[in-house]
Amino acid sequence: MCRPEKPLTTSNKALRELQEWLREHRSRTRQGYRALAVRAGCHPTTLQRAASGDTVPKLQTVLNYARACDAPPEEARLLWRRARYEQTRQARGGRGLPAPRPEFIRDFVDLSAAVQDLYEKAGSPPLRTLEQRAGGFGVLPRSTAHRIVTKQAMPHSLQQFQAYLRACEVPEADWPDWEAAWTRAWRHEKNDDVALQGLIRHEQLREAMEKAKSDMGRLTQRVVEQVTVVVDGKDEVVLSRNGTYRRLLPTQRSQPRTARRRPAQASRLLPGRSVQGQLAIPIGEPEAEAPALF
Repeated sequence: MCRPEKPLTTSNKALRELQEWLREHRSRTRQGYRALAVRAGCHPTTLQRAASGDTVPKLQTVLNYARACDAPPEEARLLWRRARYEQTRQARGGRGLPAPRPEFIRDFVDLSAAVQDLYEKAGSPPLRTLEQRAGGFGVLPRSTAHRIVTKQAMPHSLQQFQAYLRACEVPEADWPDWEAAWTRAWRHEKNDDVALQGLIRHEQLREAMEKAKSDMGRLTQRVVEQVTVVVDGKDEVVLSRNGTYRRLLPTQRSQPRTARRRPAQASRLLPGRSVQGQLAIPIGEPEAEAPALF
């Protein structure tokens, strides 16, 4: 005759479901905790605490309990993951939005929340375990796995993302949806980079134009009607004195010109008329030699 179990006091619904499942299988075998401990290879108090405590027991303890009761280990592992996931959420105070499903992932924010959720649903295993499950040394280093699960980095390649899915024990039948989500997030990130670079260049252009306006205002020796501003070696803008400007098309931008010399042309100096670039000085007829005074 088995001793009556202690009442369940945990607020973790998934943990309560796991403990009820363990108790049901122990009751089916009609074993006490001492006899069960012999088959499980654990201390009786450890098994009793696993079926009555307020915290999630270790996975190996649950598996040993299930094996001693001839219960399916796959179901025990699934129930333990749910209990561990719920405990992690309670430890965060229930803060944060639920992670999106793969088909709803658009950017790095969604993907980061989703990959962290995968890790927690896998039972938040140690990083060493993730590295081993991923396929060996170098496939998913512990340092990389730490940055991924703490939302500091994203898998930089599809192969690394597949290794992360394998480490979190995601069924391979679900991989195509996750791979498509990873591709969308990276494509969105690259588009944001292009837009950001365009915004930076726009700010550089505005600053260069303001500087050109200031320089034109200080030029008092001569009159300057317009000036060409070159930004980042790419954009060329013609700025007028009145403040208006226009952006030059690529075909209108300044190109190096080859100096060409025009052939010299003989020009005839006409009296009273000057040629461009020359100064006409009228010269009269030479005076006759003055007579000697002595």
